[in-house]
Amino acid sequence: MAKYCDEVLVDARKRQEDNSEQSPRAIPSNLSLVASTNVSTERRWWTYLPDVLLFYAKGLHRGHKNLFQALPRLLTLWFEFGCIYHRSGQSSNKDMKNIHGKVMSIMRGCLKDLPTYQWLTVLPQLVSRICHQNEETVRLVKHIITSVLRRYPQQALWTMAAVTKSTVPTRREAAAEIIQAARRGSSQGGSNSMFMQFATLVDHLIRLCFHPGQSKTRTINISTEFSALKRMMPVEIIMPTQKSLTVNLPSYDINICPTISGILEEAEILSSLQRPKKVILLGSDGIEYPFLCKPKDDLRKDARMMEFNAMINRLLSKSPESRRRKLYIRTFAVIPLTEDCGMVEWVPHTRGLRHILQDIYISCGKFDRQKTNPQIKRIYDQCQGKMPEDEMLKTKILPMFPPAFHRWFLNTFSEPAAWFRARVAYAHTTAVWSMVGHIVGLGDRHGENILFDSTTGDCVHVDFSCLFDKGLQLEKPELVPFRLTQNMIDGLGITGYEGIFLRVCEITLSILRTHKETLMSVLETFIHDPLVEWTKSHKSSGVEVQNPHAQRAISNIEARLQGVVVGVGAAPSLPLAVEGQARRLIAEAISHKNLGKMNGKESFILIERSHKARILASTTRPLKRSTT
Repeated sequence: MAKYCDEVLVDARKRQEDNSEQSPRAIPSNLSLVASTNVSTERRWWTYLPDVLLFYAKGLHRGHKNLFQALPRLLTLWFEFGCIYHRSGQSSNKDMKNIHGKVMSIMRGCLKDLPTYQWLTVLPQLVSRICHQNEETVRLVKHIITSVLRRYPQQALWTMAAVTKSTVPTRREAAAEIIQAARRGSSQGGSNSMFMQFATLVDHLIRLCFHPGQSKTRTINISTEFSALKRMMPVEIIMPTQKSLTVNLPSYDINICPTISGILEEAEILSSLQRPKKVILLGSDGIEYPFLCKPKDDLRKDARMMEFNAMINRLLSKSPESRRRKLYIRTFAVIPLTEDCGMVEWVPHTRGLRHILQDIYISCGKFDRQKTNPQIKRIYDQCQGKMPEDEMLKTKILPMFPPAFHRWFLNTFSEPAAWFRARVAYAHTTAVWSMVGHIVGLGDRHGENILFDSTTGDCVHVDFSCLFDKGLQLEKPELVPFRLTQNMIDGLGITGYEGIFLRVCEITLSILRTHKETLMSVLETFIHDPLVEWTKSHKSSGVEVQNPHAQRAISNIEARLQGVVVGVGAAPSLPLAVEGQARRLIAEAISHKNLGKMNGKESFILIERSHKARILASTTRPLKRSTT
């Protein structure tokens, strides 16, 4: 019933907004006059809202079968109406004021009646709206977050960590107010000390992230450099792994999550530009948990992407077609500590595509570190202006480096059954990532951002700084919707992209399009959370603002979820069927014309090289240049 009423509301809103946008200078026909009269006499779309919210609330009160679809949608409708009510002058419209009163009454009832664990599932969405334009809405949001903090302080504190360090005073003060209220009202004896422990731990971890270390050393001695961090162990704070931070239904038992009992003596300093540190935390369960502490890197977008992927996994697990194939996205914990540093859960047993292919080509004599790149540069210089880039790529570069990725599966999985399982897992995970990445406009998919698990064959993507079609704004725009270069195809076996890969693409697209409203509810945190880079120009303001970049990105995502092909260097299409959309995207991804224009002498296909050099000139985020 809630879904039906929601569809009625959406239809009425679209019809009324379309009618209000019609040009007044247009001469209406008799048919349009009748339609206009019908719209003008129709009840306003927001008058349907109390019924929609009430039915969603009743469904949530009766169980959590549709929790991950209903509650995000309920919050989205509430927050949207709050903005509209605020912009309307609030009390100027008597009918709207009456509806607003009903809406707030329903939401207060939700706070009172719904179990706290349900609110925990939408905590990031709630935190993103603590600076909502409507003061009454903000007060209730703060009450909800406070109740979650009191009941589940372990998980909620990790979510709140970056907000408490925000450079936006209003957000920072709101977060501090929420935490203070949670501490005052906590019923658990040790909770107050845990709040203090957590704040101290986060401060130490931030210092560890930014610690420069000695220029010629590869390790940091924790006992010497961070003696206070070492002394405070053990702490009753859960290990921030993806498993611990993900809400599992029907019950959520905090006692099964390991806590941090210690930290190993040495932290490894990695050799990349920002010198991140690999630290190993000891769990109360006796297991070592490695994390990467990254300085000068904004991880908030990565954390949001992991939340989005968690929702994707829930949707995949509910569909019979995807469940039968065990489709999923490999996720890991991303914990922003401030706006420019954080922790990333280490993904074990993985290696980057570039390093895998480089080793294969070296072993078969196709690549030499000193000679190959200058040779390719000479070919590029000789052919520049004499032949199209796609022809040069096809006739000059590709023959030098035949597809070789299949060898990694043969070398890594020597037993036939294991080899077959790894190949299937590779095809499944690559296809799911390709479709999800296209929907959200994920770019910068070079050979160091795509990893492969040597125990399962899974494809794992990392580094989500280039989201929402940011790749289209580069000096050399990314014209492909996802990475499907010759070596990626080579790993798919004899059928290439026509077999398992294409079918899984169709299944994934179908699920994404079916659950469009649910996914858009999760993605709205990207619009309203000023931690996202879109709002840098509004950094001094703590109040939510309408951001055209965010709205444009969300519009593109909505179009893709309706079957429209946008953002791949081609004119927007009419809405396509799932099968047509999948085939069109694959055609764009394998196009030599697109790949040639993107890469030129950077030898995109050679060793699936990083194209960070051109991204570096177009973004403010420091990126490491590939050395091969």
